[in-house]
Amino acid sequence: MGHIFFIMWVSWAWKWTLIENLNKLNLDLHIPLSYKTRNIRENETNWIDANFISKEEFFNSIEKWEFLEYAIVHETDYYGTKFIDVMENWINKWKIIVKELDVNWLKILRSEKPELDNLYTTIFLNIPNDILIKRIESRWALMTNDELERRINSAINEEKESIELCDYIIDATKNPMEVLSEVVTIIKSYKK
Repeated sequence: MGHIFFIMWVSWAWKWTLIENLNKLNLDLHIPLSYKTRNIRENETNWIDANFISKEEFFNSIEKWEFLEYAIVHETDYYGTKFIDVMENWINKWKIIVKELDVNWLKILRSEKPELDNLYTTIFLNIPNDILIKRIESRWALMTNDELERRINSAINEEKESIELCDYIIDATKNPMEVLSEVVTIIKSYKK
C-alpha cells in the first residue's frame, strides 16, 4: 500500500510554494489534481493545473460520493479531490501522495473512514496570527474589514484544531527551503 501526506495550513502559509518545491524534487511523489468550479486563470491550463469543471458536474460527483474531500471556497466555488484519484490510481499502486486537506475533512476522515487511518500522515503549516494578518493585508489591500476579520477568525480556528489533530506541526514562517527540508525529512522517514 502507498501512503498519503496531507498538507494542512492556515491561509497564507505558502502551502503552494511547498507543494511546487516538492514537485521539483525527484522523490517519486504524486500530487493529484483538484477539481475546481472557478474560472481558469490566465496562467493555468485545464487538466494540468487543476480539473476545471462546471458546478453541475461537481454536484453530480458529490451525489455519487466520488470525492475524498471537497469544500466551498470563499462562498462561491467548489474545490475537491476524487477518491479514485487518490485510492485507486495511486495508493493501491504503492505510491507516495502529497495532497492539501482542510481540517474539517480530516475530522470527517477520522470519524467516517477510520480504516484509512494507517494510510495517511498529516503535516500542518502554521504561522502566528500577526504574520498571517500582515500577509493577508499585503496581498489583499482591497479586502473589506469584515472579510479580513472573517478570514483571520477562520484561520485561528483552523490553527487550534489542526494543532490538536495533526501528526507534525511546521513553522511556516521559516525560509521556504527550510520548510521543504522538514517535509522531505518526514516523507523520507516514512519511506524507510
